[in-house]
Amino acid sequence: MEQYTVVRTIWVEAPCERVWLAVTEAEQLSLWYAPGSPWEIPKLEVGALVYFHHSPNAYHSGIEVVTLRAQIVTVDRPHRFALRWEMDATAPEMVTTFILQEEQGGTRVTITENGYPNQQEGERVEQGYSMSLENLKAHAEGRSLPY
Repeated sequence: MEQYTVVRTIWVEAPCERVWLAVTEAEQLSLWYAPGSPWEIPKLEVGALVYFHHSPNAYHSGIEVVTLRAQIVTVDRPHRFALRWEMDATAPEMVTTFILQEEQGGTRVTITENGYPNQQEGERVEQGYSMSLENLKAHAEGRSLPY
């Protein structure tokens, strides 16, 4: 079965190490990734479990929280951080990877996420990641989040 991979990138005017902390520290991820949806990263090491308490309707009454669990599969400071999500048995394997590259005095950040059954579903996720990356850029540059 062919799968669609989401790829989004942005340049951030901040050192790679600052951006690394923003993508690997639960407190910082909770601020920019999906505001209102906290993360737990008890240990930053391969094999450790990560929890993402997603609140897709955080700005509406009757908040529903879905807790997603992932296992860290890559920690290559300060360049690559990857998580394999634990989905139900019918879902394809899904891995989210943050790739950081020093570029022009700042950091190029690329998020990839594989495992989408079709382009339509992947494109919906791409829109969300575009907003998350704009938030990351603002957070790392010390500005207010746009989303």
